[in-house]
Amino acid sequence: MFDPDLFIAWMAEQGSGPLAALIRDTSWAAGCERRPVTQWLSRIEALGAVTIDWRAGHWSANACEITDLPGNTQTAVLTGARPVAPAFYQERGAVAVPQVPDESGIPLPTAVWLQYSERSRLHGFAASTGTVAVPCAAESAARSLRPFTLGPVAAPPARDSSAERFDPVTGRFVPVVLRGSWPAPGLYRFTQFGRLHRYSLLHRPRRHSDPGRSHTPDPFPEQTWHSVDRKAGIHHVTSPAAFPLHWKADRAGSRGPGTLGRMTVDRRAPLPLAQERAAVLCTGLASLRTAATEHYDGVPFFIADRIARTLHRRLETE
Repeated sequence: MFDPDLFIAWMAEQGSGPLAALIRDTSWAAGCERRPVTQWLSRIEALGAVTIDWRAGHWSANACEITDLPGNTQTAVLTGARPVAPAFYQERGAVAVPQVPDESGIPLPTAVWLQYSERSRLHGFAASTGTVAVPCAAESAARSLRPFTLGPVAAPPARDSSAERFDPVTGRFVPVVLRGSWPAPGLYRFTQFGRLHRYSLLHRPRRHSDPGRSHTPDPFPEQTWHSVDRKAGIHHVTSPAAFPLHWKADRAGSRGPGTLGRMTVDRRAPLPLAQERAAVLCTGLASLRTAATEHYDGVPFFIADRIARTLHRRLETE
């Protein structure tokens, strides 16, 4: 039976390596095909255990740290790739919190929390386990979030590519024909080498009106293709009112920057990695998924608001 905690410890020991080998080894250990394995690795990346360069085909384990959860909870969580099993930390006073099984069918690693009443307890735990105590990582991650910027200029997809364009209304990619047409600006998905999905943003700069120039539309407007992350690209081409984020306080009638609550995201416009890590670090738990939504618990209002603002997304509150 696949033990996710043991596998994370193995990754911590390995440190880094080729992504293809990691997918192969995970498939063997979990007894699963490539697709569920890549879904699971994406979840592990959001949890902060590893950083994956999907384009370059490389992964690296993140250092194990212990950090406070937001709010006055007097609870800290281990982040990064843990080099030993949760029992090691439990013997030193930590609490192991099982996670809800992932939709890929591969179990997620146990969350490890430490509750304390004095800061000396936190630093003593860090010293005894060989970890480093750091300030609230969720707050640090939220402060470091930046609005979307265009990625590097990229070559356009081949005219005979099997391409799809993201429909901002339905939240779905729909087939388009590139041959013999001038493509509309937007987010495109196409295949490379016959199977790899690549995402590119076709950008048309806005032009300021010039009274001295003709108002005849330019039949060949200047456009540029840019490599882009799928999730960030979706938010960039979607209006702020579409697929809004929702936040509900844990306690009715409570509202303030530090008030904890549940943030809900429409899966047609999922959070990019940086925003998702900020949300996940609020508890150290992966999101709870349904067919249409993802729920992130323990998210302070100011972090939910920061996530929404950096994605140009409306935040609806209850």
